[in-house]
Amino acid sequence: MVEPEPEPGCSDIWDCDSEIRFCGRLSDGLVYAQHHCWRVHLSFPDRCVLSGFCSISSSKLRTSSTLHEPALFSPLLDFDPTLRQQAITCRIDRPGDDRKGGFSNFDYFREIFDRFSREFRAQASGDRMNGANGSGSGSGTEWHALPVGEVAQVLQTDVERGLKEANVEELQAKFGPNELKGQRGVNPWRVLLGQFTNGLTVILVLAAAVSYAVQDYAEGGVLAFVIIFNAAVGFVQEFRAEKTMDALRRMASPTAKVIRDGGLSRISSPGVVPGDIIVFEVGDVVPADCRLFEVLNLEVDEAMLTGESLPVAKAVEPIKGDNASLGDRLNMVYSSTTLTKGRGRGVAVATGMNTEIGKITKSIAETSSGSTPMQKRLNLMAYILFGISLLLAVVVFAVNKFNFSTDIILYAVSLSIAVIPEGLIAVITIVMALGVRRMASQRALVRKLVALESLQAVTNICSDKTGTLTQGKMTVTSVWRPGSERVVVTGDGWSTTGEFLVRDSAIAPSDLLGDLGFRLLVECSALCNTANIVEASEGKVWGDPTEIALQVLAYKLQMGKPSFRQLKEPVTEYPFSSATKRMSMLYRDVGRDDFELYTKGAENVLDLCDRVLENGAEVEIASRDEFLRGVHEQIQVSAKQGLRVLVMAYRTVDERQMGKSVTKWERADVEASLVFLGLVGIRDTPRPESKVAVDQCYKAGIIVHMLTGDHHDTALAIAKEVGIIRAPPDRADATVVSLSNPVMTAPEFDAMSEAEIDGLEELPLVIARCTPATKVRMIEALHRRRKFAAMTGDGVNDAPSLKKADVGIAMGAGSDVAKQSSEIVLTDNNFATIVMAVSEGRRIFSNIRKFVLHLISTNVGEVIVLIIGLAFKDRSGLSVFPLAPVQILYMNMVTSTPPAMALGVEAASRHVMSVPPHTKGLFGKELLADMMAYGVIMGGLILTDFVLVIYAFGDGNLGLECNSDRNVFECNTVFRARSTILIAFTWMMLLHAYNCRNLRASLFTKDGGGASKIFSNKLLVVSVFVGAIMPIPTVYIPTLNTTVFKQETISWEWGIIFVSVVAFFFCSEFYKYCKRRVMTNHHI
Repeated sequence: MVEPEPEPGCSDIWDCDSEIRFCGRLSDGLVYAQHHCWRVHLSFPDRCVLSGFCSISSSKLRTSSTLHEPALFSPLLDFDPTLRQQAITCRIDRPGDDRKGGFSNFDYFREIFDRFSREFRAQASGDRMNGANGSGSGSGTEWHALPVGEVAQVLQTDVERGLKEANVEELQAKFGPNELKGQRGVNPWRVLLGQFTNGLTVILVLAAAVSYAVQDYAEGGVLAFVIIFNAAVGFVQEFRAEKTMDALRRMASPTAKVIRDGGLSRISSPGVVPGDIIVFEVGDVVPADCRLFEVLNLEVDEAMLTGESLPVAKAVEPIKGDNASLGDRLNMVYSSTTLTKGRGRGVAVATGMNTEIGKITKSIAETSSGSTPMQKRLNLMAYILFGISLLLAVVVFAVNKFNFSTDIILYAVSLSIAVIPEGLIAVITIVMALGVRRMASQRALVRKLVALESLQAVTNICSDKTGTLTQGKMTVTSVWRPGSERVVVTGDGWSTTGEFLVRDSAIAPSDLLGDLGFRLLVECSALCNTANIVEASEGKVWGDPTEIALQVLAYKLQMGKPSFRQLKEPVTEYPFSSATKRMSMLYRDVGRDDFELYTKGAENVLDLCDRVLENGAEVEIASRDEFLRGVHEQIQVSAKQGLRVLVMAYRTVDERQMGKSVTKWERADVEASLVFLGLVGIRDTPRPESKVAVDQCYKAGIIVHMLTGDHHDTALAIAKEVGIIRAPPDRADATVVSLSNPVMTAPEFDAMSEAEIDGLEELPLVIARCTPATKVRMIEALHRRRKFAAMTGDGVNDAPSLKKADVGIAMGAGSDVAKQSSEIVLTDNNFATIVMAVSEGRRIFSNIRKFVLHLISTNVGEVIVLIIGLAFKDRSGLSVFPLAPVQILYMNMVTSTPPAMALGVEAASRHVMSVPPHTKGLFGKELLADMMAYGVIMGGLILTDFVLVIYAFGDGNLGLECNSDRNVFECNTVFRARSTILIAFTWMMLLHAYNCRNLRASLFTKDGGGASKIFSNKLLVVSVFVGAIMPIPTVYIPTLNTTVFKQETISWEWGIIFVSVVAFFFCSEFYKYCKRRVMTNHHI
């Protein structure tokens, strides 16, 4: 027995004369006790007892360590009573030559010890059953590591007769039904209420309430319409979210075959309890997590949990070693996985929420989704603007000596509304809804609108491999024959067309088939096969993925299985098993009176081969060592390419040679003295567009990580092929990927602490044998580095990380659970579509910045005019408002909103995928500076227009009660000034929309939206043209102008309007010129 190294703080003294001491590792749960060189080994899961109990003499040990008075152990139990609830296994090793005494009656002590151990374990088993309903986490029980007999003992069941029916009811009451506890379904009222919880909407609701309170029904009605419209669009989008827990329930097996009281019966899946003996057959959905104890060619599709692209062959032997991942627990089957081959029996060890899929359900429910940077900034902006609007309202009342007349109240409300961009929520909602439709047409369905903003900020994409970067279809990509060059096979997935290359040169199929050995290898691929192909291009194939790949190879050479129906008659199938790791098919040659055996399998098939083909003749292997060395070299070459290698062999045999009838042939008789044909390399090939998509990600400053359930070599090969692992670029300022440790396995990654992970120079680009917990840890590690992470996946195992990620991207062909946990669903399961989605997200975010700049900068201009305008007072000392309340509302809703919406549908910049992600949120320093700069320019020019009309060219008379229409004649000059600044302000806003098409480029250039692109955005052209015409009738239509808008007809004032608009254009160009000189960083 090799003693483990003591843990820090544990005693490392093993003195035969000292008192008993305990020491052990948390990892393996072994605790060693020594007393006079008699070593007692106690297994306490997850425990390390640093010191033991009092020293006990040998005589006391002999006399008092009886069944009822276990003096040796009772002090330990007093030391930590909770150990009574742990599963303790005990054994004693007799000392060797180092013995320094002790007692002589070893057999007596051993008997006492064993009796106590049995009693103690029987006592503990009841407590352990309380925690037995868990496959490794709930109770700490590693079922895959225990022998079947011990599993049955702990669960108090019989592997042959099953549970007693009399005990089932009690167990069902204790553990509950075998089903997933879902959360409540989507509540439409809750979704609707959620539309009113953002800051801007709350402020708009308050503004509408005040408008109705002062009987300004026109303004209140417009605000109400905006609020309802925003809520309706958001509600329709978000209510489409399916119910995650309902999807999980639907995945449960409807029935299960169980053995109880020695009889086989079929029960509903919720009736399964821990300890039930469950019988499995091909096509069954596993109803609970089970420890297998009998298998026959049993293979299970676990892709939904592990991401493993191939069905997993199961075994029954205990799995030793710490931290075995789900994919490596070959003696376990898990709830909701599907049997693809064979049959078996197992003991249910976990049901309901304690299954692996139940743990995923819990983690999904416990994972909260945070707000995006734009949501946070918009809410912060809303509250700041709300505070400013209240302050300005107080200023209005103060300047007017707290005269609470209707006109003053309306002006205060109008000023407050001028601060709030009422159209912002409407424009954001509409633009995102249009983006959703655009992305849907490109095979990306958006479930949550905020995901569009999140996409542009993505710095890292954590992608699954199977079906995302790869095609999800096993394909033969290489064939090797002894004495020949390796043949590379091309083709897309299950397409039955492709080329055959040797040293990058195409070889005609007829030339390949001219080699008898190659022809026999293809025959073996077609005939030692149970797959069925109807129309591969349409996905009409049935069978094991590996056998489909071999059948497709044969079809590419016009030698599919149907072509042999008249030539070869099947006799016997010797199926694949985990023990033999091979499959053979025996055929009778119709044209001859003999039989042909075709065999494929793992490397152990080589042990059955004693001949090879040379020049069309079978010859004995001259040097077996040399032969095996050459074959293994080729296997290693294939393994480094991520290929699954199959050995192909055959033999001809007849009844005379065997000495008995074919009906009496045994497998061992036939599978001998085989002729080695060659090696076939199979893998799940990358999508052709994956490498291009990964390249685009790196150019856009996005790092791609591959998190897969496949093995290390397979993951590494695919990662290199699609460009995830690459040499660092030469550019010093580029995103350099460290290649010091680009690939890790999940056990390696999970064994690291958070501090150790954070200490890595770069996170691994590839994690193989990945588990759900590993994926979540990877997302958390990225978040600690302040990265914005997207996660792609399709299986149930991806659901927690999809929800944890900033952007969850599910595959359309994946599980409902994954879709429900994501923000975006790809209908074509293609990684390249993600790049399109990121590009679209960047376009939408860039456009949001443009129209936010347009709306808020014009609001800043309005506030400047309205606040400074309070200084203009009439004879009574009351302020004369430069803009009437209706004019303010008109500009905010009628003038600003349409061009802002047009900016929202701007085409993407040609640099959109050539710049790093924008992770600072919506309101960066540049945008804030632009808002203030353009607002000051507009506000200053409008105030200048107002002063020019009244004082420079007018009579300077501000009249009396000019805030109403009661004194139109005396207020003529003020009304004319209002008409002037309404037209000028409107036209500046419309021109400013063109300004906002590019935050830096001049309007004289193509990039700036001018030159040949001046008419490219037709919606913008229409909104600007119509918007420029619409205010003119309000100036000249009688009654409408004076009574509603508080303005008057104008004539010579048009000159001031044109000059001020041109001045705004040149001021804007000068400001952009200064920005281009100062700012050199990239932007979109």
